[in-house]
Amino acid sequence: MKKVTLLFAILILSALASGAYAYTEGKFDEILGLVDDDDNDDQLESENQPPVAKITPPNPKIQINETISFSGSGSTDPDGDELTYVWSFEGDSKNYEGMDVERNYPEKGEYLVTLEVTDSAGLSHSTQTTVLVVEDYHDEQSGNVNGNDDTENIEFPVNSGFVSVRVEFSLDSASINPLEDSRVTLRLTDADGVVVNEENDMGEGDDGVWTYDSSDLSSNGEYIFTIESESGSMDFDVTIDVAY
Repeated sequence: MKKVTLLFAILILSALASGAYAYTEGKFDEILGLVDDDDNDDQLESENQPPVAKITPPNPKIQINETISFSGSGSTDPDGDELTYVWSFEGDSKNYEGMDVERNYPEKGEYLVTLEVTDSAGLSHSTQTTVLVVEDYHDEQSGNVNGNDDTENIEFPVNSGFVSVRVEFSLDSASINPLEDSRVTLRLTDADGVVVNEENDMGEGDDGVWTYDSSDLSSNGEYIFTIESESGSMDFDVTIDVAY
């Protein structure tokens, strides 16, 4: 005991003599071996850690009025604590509780979704994702072109963010004279007035499909699909789909 006291006094006197003495709580206890490093490690390991929130699916894209299910089941807690879940949605002042929630969007746009998870110790973490709500375009047209009404223009929108454009057509001769050959020209024009595709001398049975993706079409706006009579009388059926 006298040796320990003497060593302690020598350390203090040495520090004072050098002009660099600064007392730190517990420092001399460490020097004298009175504190076990394992005790510090146990204390750090016993501290609770916050959870990590996760939303599934991340950044989804859905159609208008489509119901989507969001889940927080992928959220974790390092300590294995039980979690509570609180959801909030852009444009809605209410909060919703539960691991899973369903949501329906009646209008196009981008909407923020936020999930906050809290563990049993009161520690929390939040995360966000964005849901993109789109509306595909679909139209079906039927009609006739002939010498008296020789052109039919069908307009349809192709907006930014489209994935594909599909034009399906079916032709059927409507000429009363069986010897009269019914012929038409089909044409697709983009929003800048550029002809994307054109086929001439199309007759009965020349049914087909024109398809394009975003790498084929750079123009956004109103497109026109044209059926123009060359001779006789032609009935047509046209289906147009634009996917987003």
